[in-house]
Amino acid sequence: MAEAQKLAVRPRQVVGKKVAQLRREGVLPGVVFGGRKDSTSVQTDLRSFERSYRRWGNTTLLSLEGLDSDAIPALIHGVARDTMTGRLLHVDFQRVSLTEKTHAEVPLHFVHESPAVKTLGAVLVHARDHVTVEAFPQDIPHAIDVDLSPLIEIDDALYVRDLVFDKTNVSVVDDPDELIVKAVPVRIEVEPTPAVAAPVEGEVAAEGAEATEEGAEPAAAGAAAPGAAAGKPGAPAGAKPGAAAKPGAAAKPGAPAGKPGAPAPKGEGQKKG
Repeated sequence: MAEAQKLAVRPRQVVGKKVAQLRREGVLPGVVFGGRKDSTSVQTDLRSFERSYRRWGNTTLLSLEGLDSDAIPALIHGVARDTMTGRLLHVDFQRVSLTEKTHAEVPLHFVHESPAVKTLGAVLVHARDHVTVEAFPQDIPHAIDVDLSPLIEIDDALYVRDLVFDKTNVSVVDDPDELIVKAVPVRIEVEPTPAVAAPVEGEVAAEGAEATEEGAEPAAAGAAAPGAAAGKPGAPAGAKPGAAAKPGAAAKPGAPAGKPGAPAPKGEGQKKG
C-alpha cells in the first residue's frame, strides 16, 4: 500500500481569463472533481507542484490539504501544458475513495536489453507505453516494469498477458492478447533504378535522318536533288530534266529584253514603215 503524498491547495476565486495573472505570480490553477460531489476550483504553488509531479506521475495517491477539515484523497487526472513552452497551465484532481476500486493508466517502464537487438541487430517496435489497471487508489503502482531480455530471436514479442506485477491487488483491464513490444528485422529500403525505355524500331534511324538534315550544308544553287536525273548541260536553272531548248527561242542580238519573239517597241526616232 502506497503512502499518500501531501499537497497543499487553497480554494480559488479567480476564474476565466484572469487566471493568466495567477500563473505569472507562480500560482497553478486547478479543479477537484468526482467523488459524488460538486467540482471545486483550487490553486497550488506552481514550482512546488511541478517538481513533485515529475516523481508522482498520474498514479500516485495524493492527500489534498487546505480545502476541508479532513484531507481529500485524490489522483491527478491530467495536466495541461503550453504547447510552445511546455509550462504547466492547469491541473485536474479526481477525488477517490480508499474503499472503492478505480481505474488508472499506469505507464510501462522498459528495462534490460533484448538479445535480439544486441546480437541480431533487430529493432523494437513498441505498441503500447501504458496499460489500464483496476485497483484501490492506494494499491495502484507508479509504473510496471517490462523485462526485454526474453526477446531473443527475430519476431519474439511480449503481450499484456506477459506483464509481471502484483496481481493480488492489481488487475489489468486491457485485452491479454494485445501486443506490448516486438523484435523485428531492420528493413533497408532500396531506391528503384529508373527503367530506360527501349527505342522503338525505326526511331534511331529517324533521329539520325533529322540530325543529317539539321547539320547538312546548304546545297549549291542549281544542284539536283538526290536521286533525281540530271538535266542536259546548258539547260537553264529550273528547266525540266531532259527537256531541250527550242531552236530559235533565244532573243535576237541587240533586241531589248522582253518576251521571246515579241516585236521591239517603237522608238521616237524610228521611221514608220
